Amino acid sequence: MRTSSWRAAAAASLTLVLSACSGSDSSPPLTDLTPLTSPATVATTAAPPSTDAVTTTADATTSTLDPTATTVLPTLGLSPDGPWKLVDSAPGVEGVGLVYELMPKLWVFLPTEVDLERGYLWTFNEQDRPVIEAYLLAILTRYRSTDSVPATLDDEGWTLYYTADAADELRVLYAERSDRGEYTDLDLGVVLRPVVIEDDRSATYTVVTDCRLDGAVLRNADGSLALGATPGITESGFVAGMVLQASQWKIDGFNITPAGCA
Repeated sequence: MRTSSWRAAAAASLTLVLSACSGSDSSPPLTDLTPLTSPATVATTAAPPSTDAVTTTADATTSTLDPTATTVLPTLGLSPDGPWKLVDSAPGVEGVGLVYELMPKLWVFLPTEVDLERGYLWTFNEQDRPVIEAYLLAILTRYRSTDSVPATLDDEGWTLYYTADAADELRVLYAERSDRGEYTDLDLGVVLRPVVIEDDRSATYTVVTDCRLDGAVLRNADGSLALGATPGITESGFVAGMVLQASQWKIDGFNITPAGCA
């Protein structure tokens, strides 16, 4: 699921360009992933990169994916006061790990055991928890802000979990989408599968890749499919640059790229 080859592919993707969404709903990319300077944080540990890439795409006619992930006892986990709840499984995910529901039809799977067969080389750990939680809160903000017409782009999460430039750029794009009468329907569900990339980790900057099982779709206000939208579940790769500002990790740049699944 994550290989050493991600780095070259992601490096090219960090000069981000706006791309059209023609299938399942996706977040529009930003333009920069520039690290900032802030006080040091604790270094992290991770398993070595793999060389196996996942390229499987789910059948677009599938109405749901079999929930097969196994939840381990939460000796390690997300903060108990967060807007998530520990559940038994997530659609389409296999392996041992923690599964949380962030909102209806939006889950995250955090592997807790290395699984070479499935490509789980990174495992959730306490050092990476603040980065992962900030990433999840940022993505939760995005989905709950854009699931209606008009979009609700005054959510405080845009200030808390995105840098000012990133939030401004994304909100402009989502406002334009809302003005066209389009919204995000989570439809068949979305499973986030974030990984913290240790190669580019510093005290104030890191990269998160996310090979999502993406069953969201873009719809018009009347419920019909938006132009170019196709229902179904696909593997969608995302790369986010994250910076530490005033002791809070925030998304500073975001792109849709196959490197997220490399």
